[in-house]
Amino acid sequence: MTKNNLPTCPACKKGHLHQAERIREFSPNGKSIQVTLLTTRCDQCSAEKTLASQQKENLARLAARKAHYGKLLMGEEILGIRKRYGLTQQNASTIFGKGIIAFSRYENEVTYPDDSTTLLLQLAIENPTIMKSLADKAGIELPLWAARCEDEQRVKVRSLTKVYDAAQASPRHQERYVQTGTAAHQVNNFAKVWFAHQVGTRQTMTLHDACNDGHLTAQRASAS
Repeated sequence: MTKNNLPTCPACKKGHLHQAERIREFSPNGKSIQVTLLTTRCDQCSAEKTLASQQKENLARLAARKAHYGKLLMGEEILGIRKRYGLTQQNASTIFGKGIIAFSRYENEVTYPDDSTTLLLQLAIENPTIMKSLADKAGIELPLWAARCEDEQRVKVRSLTKVYDAAQASPRHQERYVQTGTAAHQVNNFAKVWFAHQVGTRQTMTLHDACNDGHLTAQRASAS
């Protein structure tokens, strides 16, 4: 690629961006892990900029280091749970019983959480109700809790639709569907489906349903 075809540096507006690499180093379990990341560098001011076309490859390279972490969480995973619920680093630290700058250090992998904190974080990632319980006990509001519950609701409504479609299918297809799981599980699913169908209701999920028990509730449509 000729110099005229290279992107202009957005920082100095004079130089051009050239392909380059940078090294990020991590130390999980005291072991040095180096990840080579793609970037571009200005030939005039040396400013670096990661292009959108490079970002996907960089994310894949960063994710690949997980194999060296054992039970430890990567900084991106810890950042992810904080962003998922709209928390500041200070509030996240309070929820998990750590100092005011703990989450900043965890997210940047300056330090790593101890075993008990790692376990709590992992449980909170896997189970939203644990995250909500910890936040309530710490007196911290989760700004995006309602949005996350709506996400759960949409997933469960899609699952219900699949079960409903199976229940409406021919007996031969129903038999094939029942054979895909345990009898008790499938009977429970069909009971929910036919109850919803027979009473002519609008299926909704309450906040408690979507984020705690996960049970579908049938709610009669308003007469008005």
